[in-house]
Amino acid sequence: MKKFLPLIIIMFSLLVNISCKKLDFDHDATGEGIGAFTLGSPADNSELMLNAATPLAPVVFKWSAAAPGLQAAVTYTWKLDRKTGDFTAPLWQVQSDNNGKATQLTVTHNSLDSLLAASGIATSAREEFKWTVVASNVSNKVDVSNSFNIAITRFGIGITSFTIFSPLSSSSVININPSSTTDSFNFKWQMANSAPSSNIVTYKVVFVQKKYDADNNPLAPDFSTPLFTVPSANNGLDTFLNISYKQMSDLLSANGLSNLSILSQLQWTVVATAGNFSSQADYFNEVFIAREVKVYIVGSATPGGWDIEKSTRMIEDPRFPGTYFSYIYLTGGNEIKFVNGQAWPPSPGAVDWGQDPASPAGGITAEGENNIPVSASGVYRVTFDLSINQYYLQTAVADGIGGMGMIGSFQGWSQPATKMNYVDVNKFIYITNMNTNDEFKFHDGNDWNNSANNLHRWFAVDEANGNKMVIDPGSGYQNFKWTGASGRMRSTWDGSNTTNLQFSLTPATEMRVVGNGMNIPGVNDWDPSTSPQMIYAGDGVWTATIALKPGEIKFLSGDAWGAFDYEDAGGGKIKWDGSANFVTPATAGIYTITSNEYTASYTIN
Repeated sequence: MKKFLPLIIIMFSLLVNISCKKLDFDHDATGEGIGAFTLGSPADNSELMLNAATPLAPVVFKWSAAAPGLQAAVTYTWKLDRKTGDFTAPLWQVQSDNNGKATQLTVTHNSLDSLLAASGIATSAREEFKWTVVASNVSNKVDVSNSFNIAITRFGIGITSFTIFSPLSSSSVININPSSTTDSFNFKWQMANSAPSSNIVTYKVVFVQKKYDADNNPLAPDFSTPLFTVPSANNGLDTFLNISYKQMSDLLSANGLSNLSILSQLQWTVVATAGNFSSQADYFNEVFIAREVKVYIVGSATPGGWDIEKSTRMIEDPRFPGTYFSYIYLTGGNEIKFVNGQAWPPSPGAVDWGQDPASPAGGITAEGENNIPVSASGVYRVTFDLSINQYYLQTAVADGIGGMGMIGSFQGWSQPATKMNYVDVNKFIYITNMNTNDEFKFHDGNDWNNSANNLHRWFAVDEANGNKMVIDPGSGYQNFKWTGASGRMRSTWDGSNTTNLQFSLTPATEMRVVGNGMNIPGVNDWDPSTSPQMIYAGDGVWTATIALKPGEIKFLSGDAWGAFDYEDAGGGKIKWDGSANFVTPATAGIYTITSNEYTASYTIN
């Protein structure tokens, strides 16, 4: 490479000479031009109220950097003039921070106020100005292409800076009962002082909705256009505010967030006011609120009658905010209503809904409502839509919707779904033959259309979330799968816990009578492996004729503890979720026992 260096230099020199002769460059050019730049903040047409109580608080004017020349650095001069001026004789001009090198100027409230006072502007007066910036280097000066307007109000009444304390900022969801008047949010903040101190300071808590840009990035809150504001306690004089859950829910509903099932993402701060001067707290916090609405069915048509404490809680449908549903046997010729808790009005926060007399059947109102009639007895899917004030009473007979069913490999995935047997409110059972790894869905209708809350609904498994049963899922969920041996199996759908739907898939090849109430040689007390088996008669019925003695028994679907079992639910009924054992007759003898899983009943004769 060293051998060729002189040749390269000679060739480059010739090229430069030839080029210069052809293009005739301007020999006076210095290469120190300055690029364009723009103003940043405060934004055009901003309002600035100078605070007498915080005279050293900074006001920062910012702009973008101007592209420099080849060697000379750019420095900046900030200018302020009246709105009618042209900057030829500005009120004030000063180099930017860092001896003119920074793209910002920091001035205090006191400095600006002194400048305005020297310009003849009265105390507390508001005047309109404009500001701009000039960039310069050793050979050039460039004015920014425009100026920004700013209105400044001189010192009058001022308020010291203050901060907010609680609730602490968090994106964790707070679940509230929107009818509760005893639970509340407690907002607290630091006291602010006024200058002069003779002025009374009042406070209000200001709320806005959290907003996001197109890429789902959070935007800075704008408290100048609040969602709503609430004065602090003691007519705005105290540094705290308690808002009951009901008050908060009512405020949200009154300001456009009326759908109780949608999460409310709020940001809040406090604004202090003294005279005509207002100052916002130094920070803001976030609070995310979910209003847990509980809806119950009550009435003479329900199992609990009009006893409000025996009302039936409905299941919330996450696909349709504001929708609740329940599978329940209703008795024809009777009535129902909907309530938001297990207390009647005028209990605090209690609301009941019924048929709106001014609307067609299915319309709901909480004012001047009628009871809702039930024309025929049967298993209904009752749907309550609080978002549009509508209800639906649907049965499998009339609508193809009403009890729970199953559809899958065991029956060829053929609509309509095979109906399960109603055991109790939101509880169903079905016994059928399945092959190992057969898949299916729980399905309450006879069609795959689930596009509305009054249409068909099915269920699947969320394997990634502990095999949780989910309602009307989309992609990413799985069918139910029978992994046991091919043969008779038992499937249960249990929504008795309305916030945690359950299911079970268990073998149904045997049922045993286990306990200490049998008088059979070789049968040990409470020993499943030696206990007698019952005979399956079909349609969920099991029978056994055995010798009994005074004692207790239960029904167990296997030869070891841990298998699916039944206990006494009272009144000749059986249940699978735990209860007392069955009591055998006081007189020893030969008895025939029947256990009917479909009707949830038993007999000992």
